This record gives sequence, structure tokens and C-alpha cells, in this order.
Amino acid sequence: MRWLLFALLPLAWGHQPARLVTDYDVENPYISYAVNGSFVTGDETFVVHLTYDRGFALPLELLTEKRRGLEGHRPMYAVVGPGLPPPTAEELAMLPAALDDGQGVFVDRNADAERLVVFESVMRRYYWSTGATALALDPGDYQVWVWSPEGTTGDFVLGLGVEEDFSGGFGGLFEDWGIYAY
Repeated sequence: MRWLLFALLPLAWGHQPARLVTDYDVENPYISYAVNGSFVTGDETFVVHLTYDRGFALPLELLTEKRRGLEGHRPMYAVVGPGLPPPTAEELAMLPAALDDGQGVFVDRNADAERLVVFESVMRRYYWSTGATALALDPGDYQVWVWSPEGTTGDFVLGLGVEEDFSGGFGGLFEDWGIYAY
């Protein structure tokens, strides 16, 4: 099943690319997105906002380009919102911000000794991946926090969502094509 997710990932990314400055509001959380960001100083926290009006199993994956110089770049992500488990003391200590009352959290530490490597065929790059995780979410407001616990710098891609929606064209996919494609 995992191979199917990776085989379909290029289609998911090709649809709704977004460049993340620090905050990004997902307009339709039921379709797929590839949210790109870059740690310039290493102390940034990027926040993606999602609102669900019904329960949803949200697939997520955090990627960093597999290339020399980025071996130690392992950003983390956390999903924060209602219905998620309360954080452990260790998770609370590593989060980049405090949780509001009633919020739970899922933390992906991106700490596997041997990282999964995937090839993304649209931008033709190899990436280290946290691996795809699907979280069962209740209706409500959620945030995905992405941060660099070691203060490393470099780019990342947060892949999330499922369904394709090509009604808006290619959503800016080719705007930065010259930067990424070779």
C-alpha cells in the first residue's frame, strides 16, 4: 500500500503547490497540497492552518531534498488540534510553541536512523521522507507546525491531503519550474 502512495505522490504534488512564508491557510483541506518552505535562519516555525467540517483521515509527509550538505537537516512536524492525544512531557519540551487548552498533538520527530528516499517525478528530485502518515481527525480547526529543532537551514516540502482537483489549472506548478527542473 505504501508504494501506491509514493507512486501517486507526484500527481498529488502537481496539483496545489504553495510557497510557505510562515503561515498558510489551506482553502480546501480535502484536496492534496505540496507546501514548500525554507529555513533561512533555522529558528522559524511554519504553520499550516486546516479546518474540517467532518471527520477526515489526513495523510502527511515531510520531505527534504536528498543532496550533500542537507544530511543533518531533519525538520519536524506536529499536528495540533482537538481529539488528538495529550502530549508527553518529552513532546511538550520539543514543541516550538505552547498548546492551547484542550489541544492534543501528533509529533513526527523525523528521527529514523535510515530515512526513506523517494523520487518525485514532477520536479525530478530525490527526497528524504518521514514516510506517509494518515491521521484520523475530528471536525475542527488544526494547525501543522514545521520547525527545525537543531536549527538547521534548508528547504522542505510538506505533502498533505488526498483528492485531486484540477479545476483551477495547475495552481502555479510551473511558475518556478526553471528553479527546480533540470
